[in-house]
Amino acid sequence: MDYRILGPLEAFDGERPLALGGARQRSVLALLLLHANEAVTRDVIVDELWGETPPPTAGKVLQNCISALRKELPGGTETLRTVGTSYALQLTAGQLDRDRFEQALAKGRAALAAGESEDAGDELRKALALWRGAPLCDFAYEHFAQDEIVRLEELHLSAVEDRIDADMACGRADELVAELEALVARHPVRERLRRQLMLALYRTGRQAEALAAYRDARQTLLGELGIEPTRALQDLEKAILAQDPQLDAAPRPRAQQSAPGRHAAAPVVGRDAELGLLEAGLDDALSGRGRLFVIVGPPGAGKTHLADELASRAKRRGAAVRWGRGWDGGGAPPYWPWRQAIRDLPEDDGAERFDFFANVTETLRGTAAAQPVVLVLDDLQAADEGSVLLLEFVASHVAEMPVLIVGLAREDAARLDELARVATRTIQLGSRT
Repeated sequence: MDYRILGPLEAFDGERPLALGGARQRSVLALLLLHANEAVTRDVIVDELWGETPPPTAGKVLQNCISALRKELPGGTETLRTVGTSYALQLTAGQLDRDRFEQALAKGRAALAAGESEDAGDELRKALALWRGAPLCDFAYEHFAQDEIVRLEELHLSAVEDRIDADMACGRADELVAELEALVARHPVRERLRRQLMLALYRTGRQAEALAAYRDARQTLLGELGIEPTRALQDLEKAILAQDPQLDAAPRPRAQQSAPGRHAAAPVVGRDAELGLLEAGLDDALSGRGRLFVIVGPPGAGKTHLADELASRAKRRGAAVRWGRGWDGGGAPPYWPWRQAIRDLPEDDGAERFDFFANVTETLRGTAAAQPVVLVLDDLQAADEGSVLLLEFVASHVAEMPVLIVGLAREDAARLDELARVATRTIQLGSRT
């Protein structure tokens, strides 16, 4: 059996979904799942489901619900037992998704505490993958579910924070900024998320934005709660101001073996030509002319490493390079997943698509004029044409802004050559080896 409460209530016998009946019958099952392997008296069940003034028929309705569930659940009366005046739902280990989530979460936290960040991230992602939506969402207004909903939502958020810590320890700060900004917007007084956002911004060469994130956190806490940030948040701000070396990310460990369906991160080694091209572009950018860097390539080609190295070299020269995988389109920050935004645009609404790309381009133009900007795109041959659409639009609408494109895959050569013909005066092609 597989019982699921991390989302709408579901139950499966193998791959066969069980018919759980109407709202009252589903509530009985959910209540018994929350007290699995415990005897729950009829009076308690009636009180939880109907409150202090149950109808005269409550007892009969409960009996009917129990009888119907026994007909549907494998094992019948052995699975849903009568114990005196009580009922007990028998579960074995791992049959309830909540328990599987908590077990994987415990493993992930243990690995994180042991410094095994990759393993921790894998376990935590496994735990979070069990969630299908808000927990017990069918019973959001039922008294018996309230405490467990609050507990599970808090546990879920802390699991997300743990997974972010694991990814941060693996050197993936660049991939976390957009997610953290969205999380901070939803949980503005959660200081752990604020600290993670500040650190992620700093590690991607965006020191000024990291400090702005602290000021925003302080203003929010003072305005909504009347309190100053905790010592931990204040100390992080001081460390960022001092550019404390301890804040720098540890080198991302090279994957020894790729799991099925995953790509090992490619090192910067062997990309001397691309680094040389980027370094030359950086010289121009820091001389006051501005520059938009675009790095394209397939997963595992080394895009993130090149962007990290470019930001690191700029930082050593006293400059900041902003980079990310998404753009607000209405100003910056925040960043956000622009590829998802492209997917969400109506395919037949040319005007809305044009407006979106126009806003993105205007943001790029304004930001890159003030400081170097790196935009990392997926390979141009992917089924999702978002990279191509955005790049074509930028190439044809920013004639006054220098653009440096570095392609890391031979397959991108033809498309990059197309873009060069669109804006021959502004685009310089990188190596495509």
